[in-house]
Amino acid sequence: MEFNFKKIGLVQLIDWFSQLNQQLLPQSCFLCGDTSIQPLCAPCLADLPNQVTRCSCCAKPWSEVALCDECQSQPPPYTHTQTIFSYTYPVGQLIIAAKFQQNLVILKFLGELMGQRLIIQPRPQILIPVPLHLSRLRQRGYNQSLELAKVIAKHTGIPIAFQACKRIRNTLPQTSLSGKQRQTNVKGAFKIIKLAPDWQHIALIDDVMTTGSTVAELAGIFKEAGIKRVDIWCCARR
Repeated sequence: MEFNFKKIGLVQLIDWFSQLNQQLLPQSCFLCGDTSIQPLCAPCLADLPNQVTRCSCCAKPWSEVALCDECQSQPPPYTHTQTIFSYTYPVGQLIIAAKFQQNLVILKFLGELMGQRLIIQPRPQILIPVPLHLSRLRQRGYNQSLELAKVIAKHTGIPIAFQACKRIRNTLPQTSLSGKQRQTNVKGAFKIIKLAPDWQHIALIDDVMTTGSTVAELAGIFKEAGIKRVDIWCCARR
């Protein structure tokens, strides 16, 4: 079998090598190393942290399944946030591998879990992955939010509009900033490119939600453009 590597993208190339590696080497759990036909064995998968009561709007850990005090006093531009995991050990290690170590096997596995576990009610019309700036995209080789969205779309049948918006400023990494700095960092960072006139309800796809500054900024410009409801679907919430 021959491949013209100049004609295929980096994502496809990494994915091809990952699949080849899986076929040639004995499969093992990413976390514990035990033999497993899946990226995570059943015991490790069962131990992933996800049983937390959260605010129904921002998904911040909260004592009741209702709006937290902050969402009641200052409602964000999005309506509802769904997350399947808490960003604690070992979820952080999985996301780091998927995001920064080009482990597309883990990334797609997380997308599978999101597609299986997200409760889609009411159903959005379109999925929009949070965009990366072009320079960051070239550096990483792929947008982890788009790769998650692709898998979720296969499970749900909801189409993706990855060109609906773009990031027009190459912002600093949010992980190094405080809450206030995060808000300032992403202010004016996004621009809407194309919307369908019948879109009323969309879901933004992201890997991790910490303070919510990034998705709030993006949701805000969609609301200003006339979208009635914006939901957030993320893999993990801090």
